Amino acid sequence: MRALERTFPSRFLNPMALAEGSAKQPVYKMHKWWARRLGSVFRMIILATFGEEAETEQHPCQKFITGADLHGPVVLDPFMGGGTTVVEALRLSCKVIGMDINPVAWFVTKKEIEPVDIGELDRAFKQLESTVGSWIKQYYRTTCPRGHEAEVMYFFWVKVIQCRTCGEVVHLFPDYQLSRRNHSMVVVCPSCLQVLETEATSGTVTCSDCGRVFDPHAGGASRGNVRCPRCHAEDSLLEIVAHRGSAIPSQLHALEGYCPSCGRFFKKVDDEDLALWRRAQAEYERVREELLLPDQVIPAEGRSDPRPVNHGYMRFRDMFNERQLLCLSRLLEAILQIPDANVREAMLLAFSDCLDANNMFCTYEVQWHKISLFFGLHAYHRIERLTENNVWGTQFGRGTFVRCFHKVRRAKQFCASPLPVGRVRATEQRQTSAGERIEGRLVDSCYTQLRETERAALLRCASSEDRSFLPDQSVDAVITDPPYFDNIQYSELADFFYVWLRLGLRKDYPWFEPELSSRGEEIVQNDKKGMSIEAFCAGLTRVFSECHRVLKAEGLLVFTFHHNKVWAWESLGRILLDTGFYVVASPMVRSEGKSGFHSSKGNIRYDCVLVCRKRPSNWQESAWSNIREHILGDAIQCVKATVGSRMSMSDADIFATIMAKTVDYYAKAYPNVRHRNEPFTLAEALGEMKDSAMHVVRNAVQETALPRACARKAEQLSLFVREARATYGKAQP
Repeated sequence: MRALERTFPSRFLNPMALAEGSAKQPVYKMHKWWARRLGSVFRMIILATFGEEAETEQHPCQKFITGADLHGPVVLDPFMGGGTTVVEALRLSCKVIGMDINPVAWFVTKKEIEPVDIGELDRAFKQLESTVGSWIKQYYRTTCPRGHEAEVMYFFWVKVIQCRTCGEVVHLFPDYQLSRRNHSMVVVCPSCLQVLETEATSGTVTCSDCGRVFDPHAGGASRGNVRCPRCHAEDSLLEIVAHRGSAIPSQLHALEGYCPSCGRFFKKVDDEDLALWRRAQAEYERVREELLLPDQVIPAEGRSDPRPVNHGYMRFRDMFNERQLLCLSRLLEAILQIPDANVREAMLLAFSDCLDANNMFCTYEVQWHKISLFFGLHAYHRIERLTENNVWGTQFGRGTFVRCFHKVRRAKQFCASPLPVGRVRATEQRQTSAGERIEGRLVDSCYTQLRETERAALLRCASSEDRSFLPDQSVDAVITDPPYFDNIQYSELADFFYVWLRLGLRKDYPWFEPELSSRGEEIVQNDKKGMSIEAFCAGLTRVFSECHRVLKAEGLLVFTFHHNKVWAWESLGRILLDTGFYVVASPMVRSEGKSGFHSSKGNIRYDCVLVCRKRPSNWQESAWSNIREHILGDAIQCVKATVGSRMSMSDADIFATIMAKTVDYYAKAYPNVRHRNEPFTLAEALGEMKDSAMHVVRNAVQETALPRACARKAEQLSLFVREARATYGKAQP
């Protein structure tokens, strides 16, 4: 028996996970990947997976803080995605096999674990800065209000239509605010587009140029509809696009700049700014045939998210304006001239990452005074008030190439000497990260080479259903985060990056040769593509069957999962039973930070860690009435422990806990579960627990719950982390 089967230090880990979710480790900031699991959680899972039975809960906590060397067990992740398992396993000196069918996931993970010479990286950046960087900067020049030469941080655009009833030109502002601080705000006049600074107010503002009185909080566009200010006719933006047959055009109207003498400022664009834009357009038209740009059509058939196609964007390049395409192409061309392949790929990763903030689907966060990233949400979210970023970058700003390069650089420095989650003083570094580093020596498909190479990593961009390159019972543990049915359409999202990465990688890697990243073997539920729940389950069953084959007899299959639907838990439970696994433990752990886009009320914020072994189970219980009591008792204890450790749990979190415990205990007792001397199915068990257990668990927890105010104080979280380090960082296990 392994430590993970008996105990899991959720009370210690939850605050760590919450802290990391709000400020991820540098290695996971190198490039966007969707629903990437937390490094702290998977670090603890790996430590507990290979912990001995006799270890107490304190032992993995000590190793978590002080560092550990697990001496080379083989860990497989068949759904590596953004590489969390691969990174954390290598950090603990495991040998890893990572698989993902998506080329973007493969490339991101590859660059996370490949070491790079920081000196060579810096020299390559300085070369780019002195050449293409200087060239790009010419298109982001302006004059500050005091007449100084300045740099543009952001250009502000707004979509414009002509009212189909009266012909009035309508700017699609959802409101007229550009920036908002405690006692002041910057607004745009809806008539003359003048930029005004005024006191923060809930009332009206009078334009100092044209005299227009307007409410800065109320624009004419909202929730996909627009109202004409003259005739008050309402129209649907989708109907306007369908009538036009193309995307709604946009108008440049303002900018935010940075002046070395005056600092940051907002202003309405002047004749020089407009002339600069026209110059960029002209240069683009002159050289467009020679530019290195993606030309793929955005797939419309079978699309889960109809945007951006139904808003008139037909090709991926349509999501960028001419200045962005011109500058991005020149930057990409310069990067591909870097002679060192490893450095070139690191720069290419930074380039791809900067695309997230350098497209015409970004807006400006008026309260935070920075651009929002396109994929802050897991969707192609439409925008009426657009923000064009400075592709190269200034002293301030977000998502520029300079910023993305420094993210990559910090990440590679971190990988050479990783620190534990949370903030530590420099003097603590040697004590807390002794011997650990995130570095993988890439090997080919030869399992023997993997076994013989220190810190070996075998990464495959292929379907996880085929692991014929691995012998039977050759893997010590399978640790993964599988796709959650239809929650995220990975290839549909990844195509945005893929079409650009393909320009630089298709000659080197055959999996970048196809036009798009999607593959027919991808395991994801998407009814519009004919990928039904049944097809998804069949694919996942084949993957888990292969996991069963390659996993050693005493090895563990460990994966995280959550879902808000009973049918998903039933499907997952059936897959485990059909592939010869049972569940030995199911602890719950925090999965997202409080600042995440997807951490809002009603969303599940905890993952179930399902710890599985090969059948048969030695559990003897068969009566459903007794099994039900085990489920309730475990669920109550789990939720109580979480709330008692100053963490909050919503009804959605409690539901997920109950479903996880039901799958857990049913799988232990399968196939002997009976109720009133009749066979009792997993569907019946989950249905009964859904209907009867929620109020029981909720009432039991409310009796001991701490005040909610205590759970949210940042200083308490910080204090807990410091106390944990003091407690578990002193003695070696």
